[in-house]
Amino acid sequence: MQRQTIVIISDDSAFSSAVINRWSVEQNAPSFRLLSSEFAGEINAGAFDIAVIGRVAPEALDAVLETAQHSGKPAIFVSRLNGHTPRHADVSVVPETAEWPDIVFALTEEILRRQQAIAELKTAREAHWQLENQASLGRYMLEVRHNLNNALTSILGNSDLILLDDAQLPARVRDQVETIRNMGMRMNEILHRFSSLQIEMRLVEQQNWTQAARAVAAPKGQ
Repeated sequence: MQRQTIVIISDDSAFSSAVINRWSVEQNAPSFRLLSSEFAGEINAGAFDIAVIGRVAPEALDAVLETAQHSGKPAIFVSRLNGHTPRHADVSVVPETAEWPDIVFALTEEILRRQQAIAELKTAREAHWQLENQASLGRYMLEVRHNLNNALTSILGNSDLILLDDAQLPARVRDQVETIRNMGMRMNEILHRFSSLQIEMRLVEQQNWTQAARAVAAPKGQ
């Protein structure tokens, strides 16, 4: 799994340190980006996966929470027991008890796992959609090839019969029939190429299914 980024928005360096230190004993720790409430408006949604907010200046808190919500990314707000409680659907509230770093850690890990699962499901659905399109194209090609084969069988068969009656054919007519037969043979060669293309499409289909299955079955944390 790609290394994820947590943005910490706080006006208290001790708060940021507590969050980072909780991850210091873990493997595959995410990267961190620190922002004060003064610069929270510069937050770029593409630069982080989840926001952790706490100990922000009271007069800036509402603006910080609104900015986090508008980013479209999940956020965790560590609220003092007698402090402000936001009412935003995408903001999870954790009370600032003695165990808050552990709670933030567990909640963040769960949110990041859920995001990864959603991304993998989206990838699998896109792969399935592509396979459905390829399958529809393949079925259409099979139908077209079958119909063309029938038409070509009739064209080549009748042109051969006409050419067998060589003595009664005017030279101009014979040339025209030979042209028809030659064009029919060329179309037959093109149909053989369709067969090769179908084999290639089946190989691509198998590869896409394999990649989609691996994406879904990949162990979390890799």
